[in-house]
Amino acid sequence: MGTGRVGRDWRRIGVTMLAAAILIAPGITVRPEPVVPASPASLTAATEAVASGSPARIAAENLPPSIAASIPLVAAGAVGNDPSLAVERVAALPDPASDDPWEAGVAALFAGAWPDPDGAVLADQLSRLDRSDVEWLAAIYPELVGNRPGVPYDIRIAANHIRVVAAAESSTRWPQPDRPWTEPPRRERVELTEIANLDQQLIYFDAFGNEGEGSWAELVGDLSTATEVGVLVPGGSAFLTSDNFTRYTGRASTFVDAADGLAMIIWAAAPFPSGWIQEASGAWAASAAGPLAAFTRDLRRQVGPDVGLTLVGHSYGGAMVGLAELYPMDVDRILHVASAGAGFGVDSPADYLEPCRPRFVVMAPGDPISYVQNIPRGTGLGHGVSTAELDGVVIVTTGHLPDDPDALDDVGRTLGSQGIVGKRIGGLHAHSEVFIPDSDAWDNMLAVLTFEEPTIEERQPPPQPDC
Repeated sequence: MGTGRVGRDWRRIGVTMLAAAILIAPGITVRPEPVVPASPASLTAATEAVASGSPARIAAENLPPSIAASIPLVAAGAVGNDPSLAVERVAALPDPASDDPWEAGVAALFAGAWPDPDGAVLADQLSRLDRSDVEWLAAIYPELVGNRPGVPYDIRIAANHIRVVAAAESSTRWPQPDRPWTEPPRRERVELTEIANLDQQLIYFDAFGNEGEGSWAELVGDLSTATEVGVLVPGGSAFLTSDNFTRYTGRASTFVDAADGLAMIIWAAAPFPSGWIQEASGAWAASAAGPLAAFTRDLRRQVGPDVGLTLVGHSYGGAMVGLAELYPMDVDRILHVASAGAGFGVDSPADYLEPCRPRFVVMAPGDPISYVQNIPRGTGLGHGVSTAELDGVVIVTTGHLPDDPDALDDVGRTLGSQGIVGKRIGGLHAHSEVFIPDSDAWDNMLAVLTFEEPTIEERQPPPQPDC
């Protein structure tokens, strides 16, 4: 038990369950070491230095002439097409002692705008700069900006493509220093090469998150034209190495393809549990809640006040969404899909910062997630009450699957080949069946995401008082 993947899993269970007790036990508050942010004057000075410098000169010194002569985001794409150059640029960071004001200013600005969990400070400073100055960061310093809140998403996407290519290339290399004999190439991380070839819009990428299994956040659709955006938090085993990486992309894509003006974001930018034992603990949800809430604030800043935002939690992701409601969030509505629960310690909407925020619940009869709901709090396990028991929530119908035998499920199999044409959604497979396109459950989720009226169950929980 002490070695290999099994040993790591059991050690992680012990550590994270201890963390759960510390993080969410009543009366216990974790106070991190204070970080003194930079003064407004020093941030302004750093921004002014960036504005007075020359990113074109830095590009010319660090990139091939043909790439340096391009416009910034085209240059970033070209860097991503050259794996060796991508590795070089990912390893580069701005020198605070540089003679060039732009490079020194970038170093001071990104170091000074911290702590800044939702990117508000950095976004404010970047908004004062010429757009091209900020875009050059993707090509020149992709590691600096790829995951940084406050950086515009199109710049993060360009930077993260470079970072994925670099991670795939680096996975084949042995660490330095060079040896006097020839080393055979290391076996590449195939999933990273596959991701690089998919050219997905990653607004967060960590090849080494989840103990090497990988973390990500991905945009599906066009954010610049979106009138509504859904943020989908996956269930357990949300890893780059898992089928869930492409499965949730496919699920989000079905909604985007069906509605003009809808974009989706899959948010798996945190450690996720794997398996029923780990998923019984609220530790992962407690760890993800603050970053998820901060992400919604950064997203709101990116899209503006008029875009409708829906935060969706599926399975264990619902527990993450529930605990995120204990933090300041900027979303218009919540959608729980086969949710693990309202969040450890949550008994009613009154426990949330915004009790009256609209909440919708999709839960098919017989869904196996129901077996791990409503675990007594005293056990230190579980995820609070079932979301369907929260006052004021709207329970939407799950209904039936399409009656077309050629209709596809959420992984591309025909319903006819599985003998489930027109089947009532429920039982062991209900947890995933709700995502089958054109099913009643899927139609109702699309309605919630696009701010239309879903079909709801006849029996509903009582209304939330004072809402």
